[in-house]
Amino acid sequence: MLHIHYGYHAPGFDMAKRFGNNFSIGGDIEYKLKSDFFVGFSYSYLYGKKIKEKVAYNLINTKSEIVGTDNHLALFTLSERGFNSVLSIGKIFYPSPTSKGGIKFSIGGGILQHKIRIVDDYTVVPQIFGNYLNGYDRMSNGLMTQQYIGYQYLSDNRRINFSIGLLFQQGFTKSVRGYNYDSMMPDVAKRFDMLNGIQASWILPFYFNDYSEEVIY
Repeated sequence: MLHIHYGYHAPGFDMAKRFGNNFSIGGDIEYKLKSDFFVGFSYSYLYGKKIKEKVAYNLINTKSEIVGTDNHLALFTLSERGFNSVLSIGKIFYPSPTSKGGIKFSIGGGILQHKIRIVDDYTVVPQIFGNYLNGYDRMSNGLMTQQYIGYQYLSDNRRINFSIGLLFQQGFTKSVRGYNYDSMMPDVAKRFDMLNGIQASWILPFYFNDYSEEVIY
């Protein structure tokens, strides 16, 4: 089964101190056995607009402004960017042998990464040019765990195939930069990041018959 998914998430713990709610878009590939157990791999691209943590505050003057090299006010655009990739196992529980829809449950683990995307709209602040930006973006990554529970439906005519459910993710991350230029301090603390949300998928199933080499989708 090939999935194209879209999600909306609320952060928790350390991630909630840095970001607001975010969105995800990505894909999954799953293989389901006759026993209704399945294994899968997913990749999600994370993005959001709300940044709670103050960054680049060493560049702000007493009037809360950033002045560029052209002696005009600079404009920063801040946003959230990241990704996660997860290997998972699970099972679909059907109410009867002839049901096309059932409760889907899975658990998994993988990698979570996130950062603050900083864009100098007028390109007038050399302190964040090139590799200097790394001292401000707070990029963090690490291992993560994931749990999913929802509903999946595959129609007889193979035209209506979808899943929708609740997604819970926990990340055990830390900064990959090691030092923040604005605070002029090392950033070595371990983080506990959490994302809880809803995810919907459109599914393209492929059926492999036991008695032939035919593949139907």
